[in-house]
Amino acid sequence: MKNLLATVAFVGLSATAASAATVVDLTTGGDATGNGLQMGSFASGAVTGTIDPWRRGGSADYLTQTGTGLGVTGGWDTSNQLDGIVDESITFTFDHSVRLVSVEFSNFGRYDDADIYVNGTMVADDSSNNPYYFGNVVASSFTIGADGVFDNFRIKSFTVAPVPLPAAGFLLLGGLAGLGALSRKRKKAA
Repeated sequence: MKNLLATVAFVGLSATAASAATVVDLTTGGDATGNGLQMGSFASGAVTGTIDPWRRGGSADYLTQTGTGLGVTGGWDTSNQLDGIVDESITFTFDHSVRLVSVEFSNFGRYDDADIYVNGTMVADDSSNNPYYFGNVVASSFTIGADGVFDNFRIKSFTVAPVPLPAAGFLLLGGLAGLGALSRKRKKAA
């Protein structure tokens, strides 16, 4: 009986630990690398992936990273933020699926708004929410874009959580633990 209780407690604690959120810091000295490069990466705990800047036009796109977060620059556009002078965006692609919780912006004024995509599908057009909450959707990528003439902001951080095990997985583990406990009880009785 003690082993069964220990197993149930272990499964319960594992389920709790699996739902812990991770904040990925995109400021200088944070969890992202790639300042001045055409591609970047991020790593925070078990959350890893790539960062891809994009600008409309033929010139190269470069990530810019400061103490306030990530932006994009290139060509004649010397602003190092996400701005609407030329449409710009940054895509974050994860090495494995995660639950998207939120994204936070810096230098986000009252005229700023962001276009937000999850797995390539637009989920918010011109959102002025800061932070923006995704609603815990499971995704392998998300994109933040700026296309308004007054947009001029940076991406400061984002928060994700691991994809939880399905309830059937916990039932299976509980059932296996119960069978193990029954087997031990029968062996002791024999």
